[in-house]
Amino acid sequence: MKRKSFGLTAALLACAMLVLSACGQNGSNTASNTGSNNESASSGKIPLRLWYWNGAISDSTIEAAKAKFPNIDLQAEKLPSGDDYFTKLKATLVGGSDAPDIVAMDSWVSSMLTYKDKFVNLYDQGARDIQPQYLDWKWKLAATPDDKYLIGLPIDVAPVVLYYRTDLLQKAGVPNTPEEVGSQVKSWDDYLALLKKVKDATGAATGNIVDIYNTVMGQSDKSYFDEQGNYIGDQAHVKSAYDLAVKAYQDGLTFPYSNGSEQNAAINNGKIAMFTGASWAVGDLISAAPDTKGKWNIAHPPGNVGNQGGSFFGALSSTKHPKEAYELIQFLVSPENLLTAYKEFGNYPSTPEIYSSPGMVNKNEFFGDQDLSPVFADAAKDVKIAHSDSRDLVAGTAISDALVAVDKKHDPEKSWKEAQDKIKKQLSH
Repeated sequence: MKRKSFGLTAALLACAMLVLSACGQNGSNTASNTGSNNESASSGKIPLRLWYWNGAISDSTIEAAKAKFPNIDLQAEKLPSGDDYFTKLKATLVGGSDAPDIVAMDSWVSSMLTYKDKFVNLYDQGARDIQPQYLDWKWKLAATPDDKYLIGLPIDVAPVVLYYRTDLLQKAGVPNTPEEVGSQVKSWDDYLALLKKVKDATGAATGNIVDIYNTVMGQSDKSYFDEQGNYIGDQAHVKSAYDLAVKAYQDGLTFPYSNGSEQNAAINNGKIAMFTGASWAVGDLISAAPDTKGKWNIAHPPGNVGNQGGSFFGALSSTKHPKEAYELIQFLVSPENLLTAYKEFGNYPSTPEIYSSPGMVNKNEFFGDQDLSPVFADAAKDVKIAHSDSRDLVAGTAISDALVAVDKKHDPEKSWKEAQDKIKKQLSH
Protein backbone atom coordinates (compact mmCIF):
# COMPACT_ATOMS: atom_id res chain seq x y z
CA MET A 1 0.00 0.00 0.00
CA LYS A 2 1.04 3.57 -0.45
CA ARG A 3 1.48 6.27 2.14
CA LYS A 4 -0.25 9.25 0.69
CA SER A 5 1.07 11.94 3.01
CA PHE A 6 4.22 11.44 0.92
CA GLY A 7 6.80 8.76 0.97
CA LEU A 8 9.65 10.60 2.65
CA THR A 9 9.00 8.89 5.97
CA ALA A 10 9.68 5.19 5.44
CA ALA A 11 7.16 2.95 7.07
CA LEU A 12 8.46 1.47 10.29
CA LEU A 13 9.70 -2.00 9.55
CA ALA A 14 8.04 -3.07 12.71
CA CYS A 15 4.93 -1.03 12.19
CA ALA A 16 4.49 -2.61 8.83
CA MET A 17 3.60 -5.84 10.53
CA LEU A 18 0.63 -4.37 12.39
CA VAL A 19 -0.46 -1.14 10.78
CA LEU A 20 -1.06 -0.35 7.15
CA SER A 21 1.80 1.86 6.15
CA ALA A 22 2.39 4.07 3.65
CA CYS A 23 1.33 2.56 0.64
CA GLY A 24 -2.46 3.06 0.21
CA GLN A 25 -5.09 5.66 -0.30
CA ASN A 26 -8.38 6.14 1.43
CA GLY A 27 -11.24 5.05 -0.71
CA SER A 28 -14.95 4.55 -0.55
CA ASN A 29 -16.83 1.55 -1.88
CA THR A 30 -16.58 2.78 -5.46
CA ALA A 31 -16.20 -0.79 -6.66
CA SER A 32 -18.56 -2.22 -4.09
CA ASN A 33 -21.07 -5.04 -4.07
CA THR A 34 -22.50 -5.89 -7.43
CA GLY A 35 -25.18 -8.08 -5.94
CA SER A 36 -26.21 -10.00 -2.87
CA ASN A 37 -25.57 -13.69 -2.29
CA ASN A 38 -29.25 -14.39 -2.87
CA GLU A 39 -29.15 -12.58 -6.17
CA SER A 40 -26.05 -14.57 -7.13
CA ALA A 41 -27.77 -17.82 -6.28
CA SER A 42 -30.79 -16.95 -8.37
CA SER A 43 -28.60 -16.03 -11.31
CA GLY A 44 -26.61 -19.26 -11.02
CA LYS A 45 -23.35 -17.44 -10.40
CA ILE A 46 -20.87 -18.17 -7.63
CA PRO A 47 -20.73 -15.19 -5.25
CA LEU A 48 -17.25 -14.10 -4.14
CA ARG A 49 -16.73 -11.05 -1.93
CA LEU A 50 -13.34 -9.37 -2.08
CA TRP A 51 -11.95 -6.76 0.31
CA TYR A 52 -9.21 -4.42 -0.89
CA TRP A 53 -8.09 -0.82 -0.53
CA ASN A 54 -7.61 1.80 -3.21
CA GLY A 55 -4.22 1.12 -4.78
CA ALA A 56 -3.92 -2.56 -3.87
CA ILE A 57 -4.98 -3.59 -7.36
CA SER A 58 -6.12 -1.59 -10.34
CA ASP A 59 -9.83 -1.15 -10.97
CA SER A 60 -9.29 -2.19 -14.58
CA THR A 61 -7.93 -5.53 -13.33
CA ILE A 62 -11.05 -5.99 -11.21
CA GLU A 63 -13.16 -5.40 -14.32
CA ALA A 64 -10.97 -7.81 -16.31
CA ALA A 65 -11.57 -10.47 -13.64
CA LYS A 66 -15.33 -10.04 -13.95
CA ALA A 67 -15.04 -10.59 -17.69
CA LYS A 68 -12.64 -13.52 -17.27
CA PHE A 69 -14.95 -15.39 -14.89
CA PRO A 70 -18.55 -14.96 -16.10
CA ASN A 71 -19.60 -17.75 -13.72
CA ILE A 72 -18.55 -15.63 -10.71
CA ASP A 73 -20.42 -12.73 -9.19
CA LEU A 74 -17.38 -10.75 -7.98
CA GLN A 75 -18.41 -8.34 -5.24
CA ALA A 76 -15.29 -6.16 -4.93
CA GLU A 77 -15.51 -3.90 -1.90
CA LYS A 78 -13.00 -1.04 -1.83
CA LEU A 79 -12.49 -0.20 1.85
CA PRO A 80 -10.63 2.68 3.52
CA SER A 81 -6.99 1.86 4.09
CA GLY A 82 -5.00 2.29 7.29
CA ASP A 83 -5.78 1.12 10.79
CA ASP A 84 -9.47 0.71 10.00
CA TYR A 85 -8.79 -1.96 7.39
CA PHE A 86 -6.42 -3.94 9.60
CA THR A 87 -8.79 -3.72 12.57
CA LYS A 88 -11.79 -4.79 10.47
CA LEU A 89 -9.92 -7.76 9.05
CA LYS A 90 -8.59 -8.91 12.41
CA ALA A 91 -12.04 -8.58 14.01
CA THR A 92 -13.48 -10.68 11.18
CA LEU A 93 -10.85 -13.37 11.68
CA VAL A 94 -11.52 -13.51 15.42
CA GLY A 95 -15.29 -13.12 15.33
CA GLY A 96 -16.04 -14.77 12.02
CA SER A 97 -18.99 -12.52 11.18
CA ASP A 98 -19.61 -10.90 7.80
CA ALA A 99 -16.47 -12.52 6.39
CA PRO A 100 -15.56 -11.97 2.74
CA ASP A 101 -14.10 -14.73 0.60
CA ILE A 102 -10.92 -12.93 -0.49
CA VAL A 103 -8.90 -10.28 1.33
CA ALA A 104 -5.98 -8.03 0.48
CA MET A 105 -3.16 -7.93 3.01
CA ASP A 106 -0.18 -5.62 3.26
CA SER A 107 3.41 -6.41 4.30
CA TRP A 108 2.01 -7.24 7.74
CA VAL A 109 0.86 -10.50 6.16
CA SER A 110 3.35 -12.44 8.33
CA SER A 111 1.45 -11.39 11.44
CA MET A 112 -1.62 -13.08 9.97
CA LEU A 113 0.15 -16.46 10.06
CA THR A 114 -0.96 -16.61 13.69
CA TYR A 115 -4.46 -17.07 12.25
CA LYS A 116 -3.42 -19.38 9.42
CA ASP A 117 -6.32 -21.75 10.07
CA LYS A 118 -8.64 -18.87 9.18
CA PHE A 119 -7.13 -18.85 5.68
CA VAL A 120 -7.25 -21.31 2.81
CA ASN A 121 -3.89 -23.04 2.43
CA LEU A 122 -3.11 -21.96 -1.12
CA TYR A 123 -0.63 -24.80 -1.48
CA ASP A 124 -3.63 -27.13 -1.38
CA GLN A 125 -5.02 -25.26 -4.38
CA GLY A 126 -1.87 -25.63 -6.49
CA ALA A 127 0.10 -22.50 -5.61
CA ARG A 128 3.44 -24.33 -5.71
CA ASP A 129 3.02 -24.57 -9.47
CA ILE A 130 3.28 -20.79 -9.85
CA GLN A 131 5.80 -20.09 -7.07
CA PRO A 132 8.79 -19.76 -9.46
CA GLN A 133 7.12 -16.72 -11.05
CA TYR A 134 7.51 -14.63 -7.86
CA LEU A 135 10.38 -13.17 -5.89
CA ASP A 136 11.40 -15.80 -3.37
CA TRP A 137 11.77 -13.41 -0.40
CA LYS A 138 8.35 -11.93 -1.12
CA TRP A 139 6.65 -15.32 -1.40
CA LYS A 140 8.05 -16.48 1.95
CA LEU A 141 6.43 -13.59 3.83
CA ALA A 142 3.06 -15.30 3.50
CA ALA A 143 4.29 -18.83 4.22
CA THR A 144 4.84 -20.60 7.53
CA PRO A 145 8.50 -21.22 8.50
CA ASP A 146 8.18 -24.88 7.48
CA ASP A 147 6.72 -23.76 4.11
CA LYS A 148 3.72 -26.07 4.47
CA TYR A 149 1.03 -23.37 4.68
CA LEU A 150 0.60 -20.37 2.40
CA ILE A 151 -2.00 -17.71 3.19
CA GLY A 152 -1.46 -15.23 0.35
CA LEU A 153 -0.16 -14.71 -3.18
CA PRO A 154 2.08 -11.67 -3.76
CA ILE A 155 0.84 -8.56 -5.51
CA ASP A 156 3.50 -5.85 -5.50
CA VAL A 157 6.81 -5.08 -3.84
CA ALA A 158 8.15 -1.69 -2.79
CA PRO A 159 11.91 -1.57 -3.41
CA VAL A 160 13.70 1.41 -1.89
CA VAL A 161 15.80 3.72 -4.05
CA LEU A 162 17.41 7.14 -3.73
CA TYR A 163 15.38 10.05 -5.14
CA TYR A 164 17.47 13.15 -5.88
CA ARG A 165 17.38 16.56 -7.57
CA THR A 166 19.76 16.59 -10.52
CA ASP A 167 19.91 20.38 -10.66
CA LEU A 168 20.83 20.78 -6.99
CA LEU A 169 23.61 18.21 -7.27
CA GLN A 170 24.88 20.04 -10.35
CA LYS A 171 24.83 23.32 -8.42
CA ALA A 172 26.88 21.63 -5.69
CA GLY A 173 29.45 20.59 -8.28
CA VAL A 174 28.99 16.86 -7.87
CA PRO A 175 28.23 14.24 -10.56
CA ASN A 176 24.50 13.77 -11.01
CA THR A 177 23.76 10.86 -13.35
CA PRO A 178 22.11 7.82 -11.73
CA GLU A 179 25.22 5.72 -12.27
CA GLU A 180 27.52 8.37 -10.81
CA VAL A 181 25.29 9.04 -7.83
CA GLY A 182 24.96 5.33 -7.08
CA SER A 183 28.73 4.94 -7.12
CA GLN A 184 29.12 7.91 -4.76
CA VAL A 185 26.80 6.53 -2.06
CA LYS A 186 27.89 2.94 -1.51
CA SER A 187 27.70 3.46 2.25
CA TRP A 188 25.70 5.70 4.57
CA ASP A 189 28.88 7.61 5.43
CA ASP A 190 29.23 8.28 1.69
CA TYR A 191 25.66 9.54 1.64
CA LEU A 192 26.17 11.92 4.55
CA ALA A 193 29.33 13.24 2.91
CA LEU A 194 27.46 13.90 -0.33
CA LEU A 195 24.61 15.51 1.57
CA LYS A 196 27.02 17.87 3.27
CA LYS A 197 28.38 19.08 -0.07
CA VAL A 198 24.85 19.63 -1.38
CA LYS A 199 23.69 21.32 1.84
CA ASP A 200 26.67 23.66 1.91
CA ALA A 201 26.08 24.69 -1.70
CA THR A 202 22.28 24.81 -1.85
CA GLY A 203 20.90 24.74 1.68
CA ALA A 204 18.83 21.67 0.78
CA ALA A 205 18.61 18.68 3.13
CA THR A 206 17.38 15.07 3.12
CA GLY A 207 14.33 13.60 4.87
CA ASN A 208 13.84 13.80 8.62
CA ILE A 209 15.66 11.95 11.37
CA VAL A 210 13.05 9.16 11.54
CA ASP A 211 13.24 8.65 7.77
CA ILE A 212 16.95 7.88 8.06
CA TYR A 213 16.42 5.42 10.91
CA ASN A 214 13.56 3.60 9.22
CA THR A 215 15.47 3.20 5.96
CA VAL A 216 18.55 1.79 7.69
CA MET A 217 16.42 -0.63 9.70
CA GLY A 218 14.62 -1.67 6.53
CA GLN A 219 17.96 -2.73 5.06
CA SER A 220 18.77 -5.02 7.96
CA ASP A 221 18.19 -8.77 8.14
CA LYS A 222 17.38 -8.38 11.84
CA SER A 223 14.64 -6.37 13.52
CA TYR A 224 13.40 -6.17 17.13
CA PHE A 225 12.87 -9.85 17.97
CA ASP A 226 14.68 -13.05 17.04
CA GLU A 227 13.09 -16.28 15.84
CA GLN A 228 12.69 -17.47 19.44
CA GLY A 229 10.77 -14.34 20.41
CA ASN A 230 13.59 -12.75 22.38
CA TYR A 231 13.79 -8.95 22.33
CA ILE A 232 16.91 -7.79 20.46
CA GLY A 233 15.94 -4.16 19.86
CA ASP A 234 18.60 -2.99 22.29
CA GLN A 235 21.41 -4.58 20.29
CA ALA A 236 24.00 -3.13 17.93
CA HIS A 237 22.04 -3.39 14.69
CA VAL A 238 19.28 -1.14 16.10
CA LYS A 239 21.58 1.20 18.03
CA SER A 240 23.78 1.76 14.97
CA ALA A 241 20.71 2.74 12.91
CA TYR A 242 19.66 5.07 15.71
CA ASP A 243 23.15 6.60 15.98
CA LEU A 244 23.39 7.17 12.23
CA ALA A 245 20.06 9.00 12.20
CA VAL A 246 21.23 11.11 15.15
CA LYS A 247 24.50 11.91 13.36
CA ALA A 248 22.65 13.06 10.24
CA TYR A 249 20.51 15.30 12.42
CA GLN A 250 23.46 16.68 14.40
CA ASP A 251 25.32 17.43 11.17
CA GLY A 252 22.34 19.56 10.08
CA LEU A 253 21.52 17.30 7.12
CA THR A 254 17.92 16.34 7.97
CA PHE A 255 14.73 18.26 7.43
CA PRO A 256 12.96 19.09 10.71
CA TYR A 257 10.46 16.44 11.79
CA SER A 258 7.07 17.72 10.59
CA ASN A 259 3.82 16.70 8.99
CA GLY A 260 3.51 15.53 5.43
CA SER A 261 2.23 18.82 4.01
CA GLU A 262 5.25 20.72 5.33
CA GLN A 263 7.62 18.19 3.82
CA ASN A 264 5.74 18.32 0.52
CA ALA A 265 6.16 22.10 0.43
CA ALA A 266 9.86 21.72 1.23
CA ILE A 267 10.32 19.32 -1.67
CA ASN A 268 8.49 21.60 -4.07
CA ASN A 269 10.50 24.61 -2.87
CA GLY A 270 13.89 22.94 -3.22
CA LYS A 271 14.59 22.57 0.51
CA ILE A 272 14.94 18.81 0.21
CA ALA A 273 17.47 17.65 -2.36
CA MET A 274 17.33 13.87 -1.93
CA PHE A 275 15.71 11.14 0.12
CA THR A 276 15.30 7.39 0.20
CA GLY A 277 11.86 6.10 -0.64
CA ALA A 278 9.95 3.13 -2.05
CA SER A 279 8.87 2.72 -5.65
CA TRP A 280 5.37 3.95 -4.85
CA ALA A 281 6.82 7.33 -3.85
CA VAL A 282 6.98 8.19 -7.55
CA GLY A 283 3.33 9.18 -7.65
CA ASP A 284 3.54 10.96 -4.31
CA LEU A 285 6.53 12.97 -5.43
CA ILE A 286 4.83 14.04 -8.64
CA SER A 287 1.79 15.19 -6.64
CA ALA A 288 3.82 16.90 -3.94
CA ALA A 289 6.26 18.81 -6.12
CA PRO A 290 4.75 19.74 -9.49
CA ASP A 291 7.09 22.71 -9.85
CA THR A 292 10.11 20.40 -9.96
CA LYS A 293 9.09 18.39 -13.02
CA GLY A 294 12.09 17.15 -14.99
CA LYS A 295 14.57 17.78 -12.18
CA TRP A 296 14.53 14.38 -10.46
CA ASN A 297 16.30 11.06 -10.99
CA ILE A 298 16.56 7.85 -9.01
CA ALA A 299 19.63 5.79 -8.14
CA HIS A 300 20.70 2.83 -6.02
CA PRO A 301 20.24 3.78 -2.34
CA PRO A 302 23.03 4.19 0.20
CA GLY A 303 23.96 1.17 2.26
CA ASN A 304 21.83 -1.49 0.64
CA VAL A 305 18.42 -2.14 -0.81
CA GLY A 306 15.29 -2.46 1.30
CA ASN A 307 11.55 -2.81 0.98
CA GLN A 308 8.72 -0.64 2.30
CA GLY A 309 5.34 -2.19 1.71
CA GLY A 310 3.81 -4.49 -0.87
CA SER A 311 0.57 -6.46 -0.76
CA PHE A 312 -0.99 -9.94 -0.99
CA PHE A 313 -4.33 -11.58 -1.72
CA GLY A 314 -5.56 -14.50 0.38
CA ALA A 315 -8.78 -16.48 0.74
CA LEU A 316 -10.52 -17.03 4.07
CA SER A 317 -11.22 -20.64 5.10
CA SER A 318 -14.87 -19.72 5.68
CA THR A 319 -15.40 -19.37 1.94
CA LYS A 320 -17.67 -21.96 0.37
CA HIS A 321 -15.71 -21.72 -2.87
CA PRO A 322 -11.94 -22.10 -2.19
CA LYS A 323 -11.15 -23.38 -5.68
CA GLU A 324 -12.82 -20.46 -7.43
CA ALA A 325 -11.35 -17.99 -4.93
CA TYR A 326 -7.86 -19.27 -5.66
CA GLU A 327 -8.39 -19.13 -9.42
CA LEU A 328 -9.56 -15.53 -9.13
CA ILE A 329 -6.60 -14.55 -6.94
CA GLN A 330 -4.19 -16.25 -9.33
CA PHE A 331 -5.63 -14.18 -12.18
CA LEU A 332 -5.45 -10.91 -10.24
CA VAL A 333 -1.76 -11.39 -9.42
CA SER A 334 -0.70 -12.79 -12.79
CA PRO A 335 2.35 -11.08 -14.33
CA GLU A 336 0.30 -9.36 -17.01
CA ASN A 337 -2.14 -7.88 -14.51
CA LEU A 338 0.65 -6.76 -12.18
CA LEU A 339 2.18 -5.00 -15.18
CA THR A 340 -1.13 -3.18 -15.67
CA ALA A 341 -1.09 -2.02 -12.05
CA TYR A 342 2.50 -0.80 -12.40
CA LYS A 343 1.59 1.24 -15.44
CA GLU A 344 -1.54 2.67 -13.81
CA PHE A 345 -0.24 3.71 -10.40
CA GLY A 346 3.34 2.56 -9.84
CA ASN A 347 2.96 -0.66 -7.84
CA TYR A 348 6.12 -2.58 -8.75
CA PRO A 349 5.35 -6.21 -9.70
CA SER A 350 6.53 -9.13 -7.58
CA THR A 351 7.13 -11.21 -10.74
CA PRO A 352 10.77 -10.76 -11.87
CA GLU A 353 10.18 -12.56 -15.16
CA ILE A 354 8.64 -9.37 -16.58
CA TYR A 355 11.23 -6.90 -15.29
CA SER A 356 13.11 -6.89 -18.59
CA SER A 357 10.05 -7.01 -20.83
CA PRO A 358 9.37 -4.10 -23.22
CA GLY A 359 6.13 -3.37 -21.37
CA MET A 360 8.06 -2.48 -18.22
CA VAL A 361 9.85 0.44 -19.84
CA ASN A 362 8.80 3.43 -17.76
CA LYS A 363 10.34 6.63 -19.05
CA ASN A 364 8.93 9.47 -17.01
CA GLU A 365 9.02 13.15 -17.93
CA PHE A 366 9.01 14.14 -14.27
CA PHE A 367 12.29 12.24 -13.92
CA GLY A 368 13.91 13.71 -17.01
CA ASP A 369 12.75 10.76 -19.15
CA GLN A 370 14.81 8.33 -17.08
CA ASP A 371 13.57 4.74 -17.37
CA LEU A 372 12.78 3.99 -13.72
CA SER A 373 12.22 0.25 -14.07
CA PRO A 374 15.85 -0.99 -14.19
CA VAL A 375 16.70 0.76 -10.91
CA PHE A 376 13.62 -0.66 -9.19
CA ALA A 377 14.34 -4.12 -10.63
CA ASP A 378 17.88 -4.16 -9.25
CA ALA A 379 16.61 -3.03 -5.86
CA ALA A 380 13.77 -5.57 -5.73
CA LYS A 381 15.84 -8.68 -6.37
CA ASP A 382 18.20 -8.50 -3.38
CA VAL A 383 15.94 -7.42 -0.52
CA LYS A 384 16.66 -8.82 2.95
CA ILE A 385 13.64 -9.48 5.11
CA ALA A 386 13.98 -9.53 8.88
CA HIS A 387 12.06 -11.85 11.17
CA SER A 388 8.78 -10.21 12.16
CA ASP A 389 6.95 -10.32 15.47
CA SER A 390 3.51 -9.11 16.53
CA ARG A 391 5.22 -6.88 19.15
CA ASP A 392 7.41 -5.04 16.63
CA LEU A 393 5.11 -2.03 16.78
CA VAL A 394 5.88 -1.51 20.48
CA ALA A 395 9.61 -1.23 19.86
CA GLY A 396 9.47 0.66 16.59
CA THR A 397 7.12 3.33 17.90
CA ALA A 398 9.13 3.91 21.07
CA ILE A 399 12.40 4.35 19.20
CA SER A 400 10.83 6.62 16.59
CA ASP A 401 9.37 8.73 19.39
CA ALA A 402 12.85 8.94 20.92
CA LEU A 403 14.24 10.26 17.64
CA VAL A 404 11.47 12.84 17.39
CA ALA A 405 12.50 14.00 20.86
CA VAL A 406 16.12 14.28 19.66
CA ASP A 407 14.88 16.39 16.77
CA LYS A 408 13.41 18.68 19.44
CA LYS A 409 16.79 19.02 21.21
CA HIS A 410 16.46 16.12 23.66
CA ASP A 411 19.70 14.33 24.61
CA PRO A 412 20.18 11.33 22.24
CA GLU A 413 21.57 8.89 24.80
CA LYS A 414 18.92 9.79 27.34
CA SER A 415 16.22 9.36 24.70
CA TRP A 416 17.62 5.96 23.76
CA LYS A 417 17.63 4.78 27.36
CA GLU A 418 14.11 6.07 27.96
CA ALA A 419 12.90 4.28 24.84
CA GLN A 420 14.46 0.99 25.93
CA ASP A 421 13.01 1.29 29.42
CA LYS A 422 9.58 2.01 27.95
CA ILE A 423 9.78 -0.95 25.58
CA LYS A 424 10.86 -3.42 28.24
CA LYS A 425 8.16 -2.20 30.60
CA GLN A 426 5.48 -2.66 27.93
CA LEU A 427 6.80 -6.08 26.99
CA SER A 428 6.68 -7.23 30.60
CA HIS A 429 2.90 -6.69 30.82
